[in-house]
Amino acid sequence: MSPELSRRSLLGGLAVGSALLSGCLGGGLAGSSCPSSYSLEATALSDPELVDTVTQDFHEHADTVSNLVATAANEGEATYSTYRHLPLDSGDYVEHDGAYYRVERERTETRERTAREVGIEYDRNESPPTIGATVFDFAELPKADREAFLAAYPSENFENGDGPRGFSVGGYAYVYPDGADSRLIDAGTVWVRYGGRPFEVTVGETRTVEEETFRYTLEQVGEDRAAFAAFVHEELVVPLDDLSDAERAVFERAIEGEVDECEPLSDDFAALKDRLYEISENRATGHGPPLVEYEGTTYELDLVNAVV
Repeated sequence: MSPELSRRSLLGGLAVGSALLSGCLGGGLAGSSCPSSYSLEATALSDPELVDTVTQDFHEHADTVSNLVATAANEGEATYSTYRHLPLDSGDYVEHDGAYYRVERERTETRERTAREVGIEYDRNESPPTIGATVFDFAELPKADREAFLAAYPSENFENGDGPRGFSVGGYAYVYPDGADSRLIDAGTVWVRYGGRPFEVTVGETRTVEEETFRYTLEQVGEDRAAFAAFVHEELVVPLDDLSDAERAVFERAIEGEVDECEPLSDDFAALKDRLYEISENRATGHGPPLVEYEGTTYELDLVNAVV
């Protein structure tokens, strides 16, 4: 099975922080009065919302994941080879034909491949030079060139509005199939018109990449949504009990809205933070947000440490 196309982007002037435990944001203003802070928010989840939260959402890898899961469910295992991102990891939870499964993967083979480095640059205000520029329409490129372009192209950033003002993706590795036709390899910097926009593209330098082959298997953990919800409550949701009155007060504030404190934290928030970190480190799955049960309700936790 060939590697699934994946997309990366390096967007100038854009920084996005993840809202998971131990998240860290940088680049604040010098002299900030709050160089380090913690925020906590607890969101109540119904059982359907809980199932959707735990089940992985694979976005661009949806077709590949669907094929892998169907093969593993029907044949007992599936194999996948890639030198880029893995579409599935051990501990992921997936749905197939109404049943729910826990994913296990095992590496079975590793080999070296020769990849070409693909670079794409975009500037909203820049167009190809009128003289001396090599310009290709995307549709006229050979298949391998189109796949190399799409592998590096950050398409999700153009789905809304006009897209970013500019970005640069450099050194992205793509393995051309043996004997594949190409109009981009060693052509220097050229322009490719795609989606009505011009992009500067370079495909040239070679480097060795490591291609890995994995075997995927599935363990059924729920025959339907109700059974999977029961499994999640039993295995993944951690009871949040034995809180002190002060910790309870902080958590209830987090239920009502975000709690945000600069360091040094108050004793009550610090104690609750340590408790939640311990839950995160010891929970049964390393994927997704921490889940707790408090007074009969399930909550998804969002605890972030922001450093500027």
